[in-house]
Amino acid sequence: MFAHSLFFLLKCLGMSFRVSPLLFALITLSIISPNPLWAESRGQISAPEFYKQSLLNGMEILFLPGSEPRAPFVLMIKNGAAFDPIEKWGVTYLTTWMILEEAENQSGLPIQRNLQQLGAELHFEVEWDAIFFFGSAPIDRVVDVLSLLGEMIVRPKFLEETFERLRDQLVQEIEKERKHPQVLTQELFLAELFQANPYAHSVKGTAETLRNLYLTDLKIQYRKLFLPNQAQLAFYYSGDRDGVFTALSRRWGSWVKNKPLPFTFRKAEPPKGQRILLIDSPSADSLFRWGNLSVEKGSRDYYALKILEQYLTLSLPAWADQIASENQIQASFQLEAGIMPGYLQLKIQAPAQQLMAYFQKLEDWVQDLQDGRIDVQKFEEAKQLAHLELTASLEQPVPRLYRLLETNLYNLGINFITHYGTRLNRVTPKHFANVVQRYVSLQNFLLLVAGPSDQLKAELDEIGSVKMR
Repeated sequence: MFAHSLFFLLKCLGMSFRVSPLLFALITLSIISPNPLWAESRGQISAPEFYKQSLLNGMEILFLPGSEPRAPFVLMIKNGAAFDPIEKWGVTYLTTWMILEEAENQSGLPIQRNLQQLGAELHFEVEWDAIFFFGSAPIDRVVDVLSLLGEMIVRPKFLEETFERLRDQLVQEIEKERKHPQVLTQELFLAELFQANPYAHSVKGTAETLRNLYLTDLKIQYRKLFLPNQAQLAFYYSGDRDGVFTALSRRWGSWVKNKPLPFTFRKAEPPKGQRILLIDSPSADSLFRWGNLSVEKGSRDYYALKILEQYLTLSLPAWADQIASENQIQASFQLEAGIMPGYLQLKIQAPAQQLMAYFQKLEDWVQDLQDGRIDVQKFEEAKQLAHLELTASLEQPVPRLYRLLETNLYNLGINFITHYGTRLNRVTPKHFANVVQRYVSLQNFLLLVAGPSDQLKAELDEIGSVKMR
């Protein structure tokens, strides 16, 4: 899910209330344009221009024309941390990190040093459904950089001393992160929501599962997941495409294909009844995470839920105005969707004495939608925001690569992009209300609260049975 969330970070508008930059863009455009943006038609969206060639081992290379001084690139390998063996959570993340850290060229020199000399940037991200290597290079050196990346992935080095150092470093990083309420509550939220489903676990694993790993586990995971017939490389180029393809084939073509692991779907059950968890925290600003399971990326209901995501984003400022005159809250509502069902989550951080007032506003809001009381103008604005989220990403070089690759990752096809606006338009208020009833329940939900228990527990007991964590 890295591809959809990395580039749409929240910004601050007004006082301390946080809103989506897409909402900010919509407000700005409505001010400078004589016709509101949401009044324009939303037809087909132009897909990125690209040319695809395949190596004999099944790896696909996507060429996008570009002439900027630096050329971004993204390598995606289908299959991610959802394939971590039970009790070995984090093995895919550590294996990926090890590949970049330990690599040497054929002369025994560190490849990272070569990348620096070429002016390249290289990073990685492990998600549940895929592994991503991404970065940029001077456009006249991008072939050299991608060849070095191929050397790292096709011929990785796995040394015991490097493994132990990185494992210990990752354990320390995880233990430090879990001291922050934002990280801890998100991990507990996913664990409680997904239960036995792989999405319940952090892609980095836990201190306990990482200590269970041996170097052999990383070598086995590499052989299982790092396959050319599961890989797509997308980048911008200029010049002779055939020459570029031939040059890349020399390194990437030696990557040996194999039969990929089947994606085993492990069903996640929506909460039965109200699951309420309370973490005693002395923080002045408490927070709650409220949500439920939603859909996989290719579901028909996905489009209505994308509208719901923006509809609530538009509603949140009014809640803050009614509850706190200074608007001292941070709030976001997100929809995550992947190969397996994703989730809906509302996060609100506010003073402890205001937290339950926001929950009451949420209950009232959900009840209005389920009863069919929909603000039609806000509904149309939310459609436009959902549309703008996609089109804005296609205008930026790196997000454009991710949008293109995710159509393959989630088996959506390029029509997912071209028909996105049309499918949003087909969502009627009636269908919208039905989807809300199906996925946003006042009877079945997960509520996780972090704050002073002496102030919050009594109020939470009025909602339902509270479990202390």
